[in-house]
Amino acid sequence: MSPFTGTVRVRVQAGHGGDGALSFRREAHTPRGGPDGGGGGRGGSVVMMADDGVTDLSRFRHAVHHRAASGAGGAGRSRRGRAGEDLLVAVPPGTRVVRDGHVIADLRAAGDRVEVARGGEGGAGNRAFRSSTNRAPRRTVPGAPGDAAWLTLELRLPVDVVLVGLPNAGKSTTLNAITGAAAPVEAHPQSTREPAFGPLEDDDGNLHLVADLPGLAADGSPRPDGHLEQIERASVLLHCVALADPEPAEERIARARETLRPLQGPKSREIVLATGCRPEERPRWAHAALAADGAGAEAVRELVLAELGGRR
Repeated sequence: MSPFTGTVRVRVQAGHGGDGALSFRREAHTPRGGPDGGGGGRGGSVVMMADDGVTDLSRFRHAVHHRAASGAGGAGRSRRGRAGEDLLVAVPPGTRVVRDGHVIADLRAAGDRVEVARGGEGGAGNRAFRSSTNRAPRRTVPGAPGDAAWLTLELRLPVDVVLVGLPNAGKSTTLNAITGAAAPVEAHPQSTREPAFGPLEDDDGNLHLVADLPGLAADGSPRPDGHLEQIERASVLLHCVALADPEPAEERIARARETLRPLQGPKSREIVLATGCRPEERPRWAHAALAADGAGAEAVRELVLAELGGRR
């Protein structure tokens, strides 16, 4: 299984336009037979499209270069060259396309598409330059080069709820308890190395995506593989805090918030969850509590769904 990849750099190259042709008809009583060189075909463009069948950007870690076909050259008898075929590049929904530091497209839903490199125009054959004063032109125009660029692709998953917190805060256990996911749970810190996901269904049958991210290091700084950029579109941050940790909870919460706040969307809401304790033992700084045996999971689900329902 490929590592989850949220940001990549790719090179796109549109096809060059085909060259115009230099050609003359061979007919009696026509000087040099008359010009009949056709124009070249247009180069293919590179188009990116959001596709539900693609889940992340991992395939682009090795497939860096994407080139569309060039147009064919023109030919005699005024025949225009065949246009190059466009190249369609499938990306996951939620992909943001950045060129020269500017966002040029945000492909949020399946089927959204954007042309990221335009094919070059085909050149002109010598027939295009025939005139009353120039019956036998030998001038042609080559095809124009296709557009080329380095692009950055940034994936922002359509997650509704993100589990955050310091290492060993019980995030994976919480994900499994409230969604029925089967994320691996290990006793040692920073055991989550890739994002894990689970569905949360409301009373109307709507599914909300919940994500557990590797997230933060013990000092509250972002882990290099934390994928914290994925919280940008989340409506709810479920901030897990382990009750068994001897360090004061308020200090751990403050350390995590310092990193998380600049990354949150403007309308996101934080719910603080005390993990490793029963609901009746909930400390004053927590909105809810979840025991190791799963007690309290239903209340946590209801709290999260109530917050999601209020943001529709």
